[in-house]
Amino acid sequence: MTETIEPGAVEYPALPGRGEYTEEARRARLEWLRAATGAALGSLETSTIDPRSLTGNVENFVGGIEIPIGLAGPLLFDGQRARGLVTAPLATTEGAMVASVSRGAKAITLAGGVASRVISQRMTRAPVFEFAGLGEAAEFARWVVGRKDALDRQIAAVSTHSRLVELDPVQLGRSVHLRFVYETAEAAGQNMTTVATWRACRWIHDQLAAGSVPVPVWSAIEANLSGDKKFTRLNMIAGRGTRVVAECVLDEGTVRRVLKTTPGAIDRLYRISVVAAQQAGMAGHDIDAANVIAALFVATGQDIACVHESGAGLFSVDVSGGELRATLVLPSLVTGAVGGGTGLAPQRDCLEALGCTGEGGAARFAEITCGFALALNLSTMAAITSGQFADAHERLGRGRRVNWLRPEDLGPALLRPMLAASLDAPGLDVTAVAPIEDAPRSSLITELTSRGERRKTTGVFPLRVTWVRRDGDDPKQTDLVVKVKPLDQEVAIEAAKLASLCGGRLAEVYPRWRDATGFGGVHTREPAVYRSADPALRAVLPETYGVFEDPAREAHVIVMERLGTGVILKDTVDEPEAWRPRHIAAALRGIASVHAAWLGREEEVRGWLGAARTAESMTAMRELWSAHLEHSAAEHPDLLDACAARRLEDVLDGLPDWWRRMEAMPRTLVHNDFNPRNIALRAADLSLVAYDWELATLHVPQRDLAELLAFVLSPEASEADVTAYLDLHREAVGAGIDPAAWRDGYRLALWDFALTRLQMYLMVHTHRELPFLRHVVPTALRLIEIEDAVEEAGRAG
Repeated sequence: MTETIEPGAVEYPALPGRGEYTEEARRARLEWLRAATGAALGSLETSTIDPRSLTGNVENFVGGIEIPIGLAGPLLFDGQRARGLVTAPLATTEGAMVASVSRGAKAITLAGGVASRVISQRMTRAPVFEFAGLGEAAEFARWVVGRKDALDRQIAAVSTHSRLVELDPVQLGRSVHLRFVYETAEAAGQNMTTVATWRACRWIHDQLAAGSVPVPVWSAIEANLSGDKKFTRLNMIAGRGTRVVAECVLDEGTVRRVLKTTPGAIDRLYRISVVAAQQAGMAGHDIDAANVIAALFVATGQDIACVHESGAGLFSVDVSGGELRATLVLPSLVTGAVGGGTGLAPQRDCLEALGCTGEGGAARFAEITCGFALALNLSTMAAITSGQFADAHERLGRGRRVNWLRPEDLGPALLRPMLAASLDAPGLDVTAVAPIEDAPRSSLITELTSRGERRKTTGVFPLRVTWVRRDGDDPKQTDLVVKVKPLDQEVAIEAAKLASLCGGRLAEVYPRWRDATGFGGVHTREPAVYRSADPALRAVLPETYGVFEDPAREAHVIVMERLGTGVILKDTVDEPEAWRPRHIAAALRGIASVHAAWLGREEEVRGWLGAARTAESMTAMRELWSAHLEHSAAEHPDLLDACAARRLEDVLDGLPDWWRRMEAMPRTLVHNDFNPRNIALRAADLSLVAYDWELATLHVPQRDLAELLAFVLSPEASEADVTAYLDLHREAVGAGIDPAAWRDGYRLALWDFALTRLQMYLMVHTHRELPFLRHVVPTALRLIEIEDAVEEAGRAG
């Protein structure tokens, strides 16, 4: 049964410091809230806001919430008030929004900019007067229309900024709602017009009491006709706030290059969406202007509740002669450059950055808001038409709460059993764990997922561990690295987001093959490698202290040595010249020992690391490799020119045949990411250290050879250089291997690398520069050219 609480049985609690704007009162309220809720509220312990500055902005002040501000733009304006390049501070926690606004701003700016105009500025208040009958109400409505000038004088007595421009009585039965329509200069005007209207209403009552016109039986300052903080069709038509318009014209080349779609595709979506908006009952037509409006409102101290009415828009596009004309009208944008929260220091700073603090600042702010909202509308429509939208917003669905690892979990409890086992010291105790500030580079896959689930701990964590073997021993220190793996689906999702942002056919095709791009099992594959007892494999791995896996917590952790001064050539991916022939030879001998140990053990590798690519799967994915090539050639012609792209297209055309031939060759365990991002040499004896094994798979051994040579040789590499390393690697893998067959396998592995991994790198390069591609791409193309010449010579001979 529900317990009944008797009236008066509960004592209403009194907040401390009510009405006081002091730090002492703030602290007292905070302590009261802690006691009342049991919450620690540590983030509210201190505040950068001076309580004395908040009179009129908030009551019972207890603290502030910091909202991140991102810079969108710049956007080129050609408006009445907004002219030139403008960069907008957007306060938001919605990922991808600032980037999308910036993309739209870039397209508009490159196409010539946005024209913007304020059409009108209005603020309304609608008091109601109720009469005894319909006739009395009608008589009042006729009487009050002729009193506009007198009312204007009353309003001027209390507000120098409010000018009454219209007086509109609306009779609804026995009630007359009197719409006062004002211009309010630089202020939004909700508060000043309320005060002014109240003064006008008192004058009306005084006049009615002394005259022959019927006196109302009841009145109120507002009865909802003004639509304050609510969306209404009346305000869309008649205006409440600023009515502002922005328009741009984009040429087809800019739409294709920046927005990754076509004017026709955007126009098609627009026409279809208009019908859908009508079916849904949408007033007007808009995509997501409210995102920009809300972000600018928060950053500049506007009345956030007005986003609802301000976000109504009329967005339209038109295509003519290959050009896309886009227009956005915001009919009821309730904003101001003075009053309310605009006077607080951070908000005022943002207004100043926008140039909206002087005369005409409110109109300039309205134009800027409309221009950036137009930019987002265009970018979002482009994302939808090119297949980017869903992938750009995808997040892993969580049907259950996961107790993820936190940074504090990477401490003694995790490390003690691993160190005790690896050092054969059962009584070992870890006494301290401290982070090492000069963190090593994370793998590209780990970096890729760093934008994903932010509540989850993943990445590479260098730690200094202090430990003793037994009580009374002198403490020792060991530097190690804890690598916490992201799930394979997390990696796949982040890679798909990059593909979606590339637009075009790549964005369209990639989702169909997202789960076949080689990231499956990356979170379990590498721990399996580090658990292996195979001597050849352990000889090239960093010293491993242990592996911890708890699938329920999505925890897949490797603890290994921290490679420091004892190794050379670590993280030299941008320094191919550092790799001398003796270093390349040492790396090839090291990985060849792994290739030799696992050669011919195909079923064992599959059972251990999961399914590998086949000729059948690669052939089925030809549309993806083709889309990658198309994107790379369009986006990076400086790296992959038309001639090189055609050569790779020829290779792709023959893929079913040559991949079948390669699949029939002896295969082994390969690192599959064998380059200076993931390998180093021991300084003492130049022995190989290979890490980041998440992509390890079954392939021909030449696959690791092809990738390494593309990274460490130069675009001027000779056939003699390549042949020497081919022979060295072949002999290290095993005597008696036919040189011609080995070279054929290398050629096919090189093609495979160029069509798959190299294209993935180029996709990432579109969004985040990978400097090493400046030498890797031309070197890989040179290696293909060498093999073409060798093959041609063989046929001629």
